[in-house]
Amino acid sequence: MIEVKSISKKYKRKRVLDEVSFTAEKGQITCLVGINGVGKSTIMKAIMGLIPLFNGQILIDGQPVDKRIYEKVSFIPDTITMPPNLKIREAMQFMKDFYVNWNQKRALEMLDFFKLKAEDRIGDLSKGNAAKTNLMLGLALDADYILMDEPFSGIDIFSREQITNVFTSHLIEDRGVIITTHEIHDIEHLIDKVVMLDEGRVVKEFNTEDIRMEEGKSVVDVMREVYRP
Repeated sequence: MIEVKSISKKYKRKRVLDEVSFTAEKGQITCLVGINGVGKSTIMKAIMGLIPLFNGQILIDGQPVDKRIYEKVSFIPDTITMPPNLKIREAMQFMKDFYVNWNQKRALEMLDFFKLKAEDRIGDLSKGNAAKTNLMLGLALDADYILMDEPFSGIDIFSREQITNVFTSHLIEDRGVIITTHEIHDIEHLIDKVVMLDEGRVVKEFNTEDIRMEEGKSVVDVMREVYRP
């Protein structure tokens, strides 16, 4: 389980996270939602230990975040970070050299799953194929948890459908997923838990099955109630 406990973060004088707390369990998809600038990406970076916190604590399976985080958690940012001159196969080799938990068999399986060509250069890829390559590089790590920051951003509907199919495949298996997305319609039926943020705070947290069964509402229905002007 990932436990986010009362974390706060300031940039200069602006508080971007204010006592944020939630949990994300293995085998579940937890979605962070909110308008731009509410702190979703900052939370992701905090979990990965990429930014210092003003206060609070993050635990991964009961242990504080340390340099071994990359063996437990895979972070897939909203844009691919590989140099554009690299071929996909070279990017895969880089990951294999750098990460001890790289799974080459899974990487090749995902290459085929997404119909990507190993000889294509990163810089020549369409937005959709760049997003799929980014996802492939992150999911090919044998990590217990996957963090995905806006994996559907700016890509076509067919690429979104392909990426959505990953969530119902064995490629996710029993791993825990934390995802941020504005394309909530694409994965609403797959989400187990929603953490709603506004102005750096958690304003509502719920299990999607409970809200459907007890109140007959969708995630979008709840979003309209919470974020209505």
